[in-house]
Amino acid sequence: MKDLLDILQAMAENKGRTDKPLELFLDMSERVVKYVAGAFGAKMDEVAILLLTTDSRHLRFVAPRKFADLGTIPVTKRDSIAVNIFGRKAGEAMNNVPMVKHVAFFESVKLRDRAVPIQKMITVPILQGEDAIGVAQISRKGENAAEAGPDFTAADVRKAQDIFKAVARYLMAARPERF
Repeated sequence: MKDLLDILQAMAENKGRTDKPLELFLDMSERVVKYVAGAFGAKMDEVAILLLTTDSRHLRFVAPRKFADLGTIPVTKRDSIAVNIFGRKAGEAMNNVPMVKHVAFFESVKLRDRAVPIQKMITVPILQGEDAIGVAQISRKGENAAEAGPDFTAADVRKAQDIFKAVARYLMAARPERF
């Protein structure tokens, strides 16, 4: 974890020296995704990061990178799992995602050869101090729950919260002025 934080700090310090701050920000997010995917035995496309826009009205994907240009989720959208977790500032494991009413649009975006449904997911707020600045999701995809792998546990939720609490300040330091 220390190696990741050192890299993120160095990258964030370059924000003022780059003419492409959004690319730097997305590169940093990819490094976080790679670390988290390794920590949870997940694939890169099973980790998502959404951060609060600079106007504080939407959550916007920063990872997977392919989602960064697809739009935003208003923080008032109550049928969004991410928005609910953001508002409550408390993480949660769902091991029956297909049974939970939620916005499934992003699941239909093909990141692999074909879209694979999310069966299980951890969603945690990204907190900087007491403030929610975003949401992270770690999922297990498959045609059914058994194919997706083991259930997430409360310990997994705590682990995810700890990781994202540690990287939050670097992500915020690198967030572009108009995001």
